[in-house]
Amino acid sequence: MGILKDAILAAIQQEHPDAHWVGNEKPHMIESTAQAKYNDVRRVERNYTKGVHKARKEAHNGNSNSTRHL
Repeated sequence: MGILKDAILAAIQQEHPDAHWVGNEKPHMIESTAQAKYNDVRRVERNYTKGVHKARKEAHNGNSNSTRHL
């Protein structure tokens, strides 16, 4: 890593010893382990709720279409 990145990481690691550089695409982004875990949970919950809404919408459309034709 560069001198600046090393200095920034060292300063952050004094307060958060588990901080580390994340990803190769965005080397300027630093997360602690707790923040990474929170982001993972958020990502999973978002995908779960999107799936639930999609399933409800499909179920509702299926039920309403079948009752219209009666």
